[in-house]
Amino acid sequence: MPLLDWPFLDALQAGALLMLFVGFGSEGLARRDRIMAWLALTCLLVALRHGLLALGTLHGINPDLLDRGQSLLIAAGFLCLCASLKHLFPDQVPGHFPGWMTIALAPNYLRNLVFTHPSLADTWSHQLSNAAFLLGCGCILTWIFQARQLGNPMARRLFLAFMAAALLAVVELLAFSLFNLKIRLSGFSLVILALAMGTSWQWLLIRSMETRIHRVRKEAEAWQSLFPGNTFRTDRPSPLLENLLGQGWADQVKAQPEGVLLGTDGFPYRVRSRILHQDERLGWVEREDETQPGAGGFLSGWSMALGMDDLAQRTRLQALLEGWGAQVTLWGTVPPREGPFPSVLIWGREPSILAVWREHDLQRRRPAGSRWAGPPRRAPMRGWTRRAPRAA
Repeated sequence: MPLLDWPFLDALQAGALLMLFVGFGSEGLARRDRIMAWLALTCLLVALRHGLLALGTLHGINPDLLDRGQSLLIAAGFLCLCASLKHLFPDQVPGHFPGWMTIALAPNYLRNLVFTHPSLADTWSHQLSNAAFLLGCGCILTWIFQARQLGNPMARRLFLAFMAAALLAVVELLAFSLFNLKIRLSGFSLVILALAMGTSWQWLLIRSMETRIHRVRKEAEAWQSLFPGNTFRTDRPSPLLENLLGQGWADQVKAQPEGVLLGTDGFPYRVRSRILHQDERLGWVEREDETQPGAGGFLSGWSMALGMDDLAQRTRLQALLEGWGAQVTLWGTVPPREGPFPSVLIWGREPSILAVWREHDLQRRRPAGSRWAGPPRRAPMRGWTRRAPRAA
């Protein structure tokens, strides 16, 4: 069988694929990336295949065993490539595609492990295995084209690379099937494909990380602008805090990350901060008297009503509640019939009108009649009749 003996070509492909194996393998182990791991294993298997072909020109090596070994290695490398594509395009490539290709390449296993070379069974099994490779490449191109039509960024970048790799693989298979000529080009096709896949995958990861970083920064800036108080980052200048706490405000915050600092206006300020990176911190400052109960607004936002007869007691409670920040309304003993109604009602004794409200029936509060004198009337007991007086 004619064979183009170009050992330097096989050695060149083996060296390039080994370099890709080291790069993709380290990346896959570092990030626990299945795509890079399967792609690295593919590069290793095909590199071993071309290494065997490069050693095949040496004397003393059985060419039959060499051919069987390189055929098994290229089949295993193609299966690893299918597994990598399954993870790269999960919406298009079926999950059982590597299993289907394993079954389709059964003639390759029989040819290299069972049949003798040369024989009719060897020839037909070789042709069937080549047809399985062509069928697998056609399915892969179809699925990548579908992903490209749907706007997948990886498919857009990889479609031409897959076309070039498939073209080289088809040339090698057709040269053997039609002209019985072996041209080892699968290594170059895998080098093109692996470089395209690796660089495109890195580009996609970097772009996604940059997008996430930009989104996080915008969210942090939005929260910082919406958060009340004087926000800060110690790694950035802040004219507001410089006027409030002085020139060395960043060092003061680092020294007392949750303490109280005295401002230039004479008021104490409470620091609320968290670690940003290394020794830098971020947070905000607020006036200490605004966070304590008392004149700063202990009952700020509350509305209260006073219904008391004692004028002195009512005045004292009104001054106390308003000093705590509450909004006080004086009702007296007769509450208004319409709102607004307060959150809390304080009274000295319950007004009669409130007792009526609790009854929910004004008619029950009205007496049916009144008597000026005499004992109260008693209704006769049921079951008894009133007898007439006996005659004397």
